[in-house]
Amino acid sequence: MSELSTTFPPTALAAPDAAPEPPARIVDPAGLSPDLSRETQAAFVQTLAQWGNVRAAAQQVGVSRAHLYRMRRASAEFRQLWDAALVLARPQVEEVLADRALNGVQETVFYHGEEIATRTRYDARLLLAHLARLDRVESRHQVHTVVAEFEERVARLLDPPVLMDWDDDDYDDDDDDDADYVVTFEDRCEAARYASEG
Repeated sequence: MSELSTTFPPTALAAPDAAPEPPARIVDPAGLSPDLSRETQAAFVQTLAQWGNVRAAAQQVGVSRAHLYRMRRASAEFRQLWDAALVLARPQVEEVLADRALNGVQETVFYHGEEIATRTRYDARLLLAHLARLDRVESRHQVHTVVAEFEERVARLLDPPVLMDWDDDDYDDDDDDDADYVVTFEDRCEAARYASEG
């Protein structure tokens, strides 16, 4: 007869009143910082829109996929552009699907560690699943809007609009048009300082 093992996992030996280990930390997207440059973001989504392959686009821009997925969670704009880029790349994915469905994929056959032949395998299930996923992404109304404005949104990502551009050379004291003037916090502080001085 065999003997029973008397080893227990370390958690089973812990005191019953000991505090349980904290669960794995869930990352809050609001706490993540969008730390990729705008140029890198734009290059990635433009490459993704051409190829439809996250791994290839990440390699092209020289950023790890993990970093890009963190950025995707941290930035709503980047996430929307990513989804739009995948929808725009749909024709390329359909071409690959058609090619694999009609021509198959060449595989090498090994026997006892030696290559003995090649065979053609016809299996497009993964690409069909990917196309179904793109259909779900495309069905969201917001993605249609971003797809329609893709080039403009990428241009805005690269060159964000300036909210207020002060040019001292163009400032005219005689101009009474104060409709465009915006009171800033610094203006308020200066006015309060001036009022307290005199």
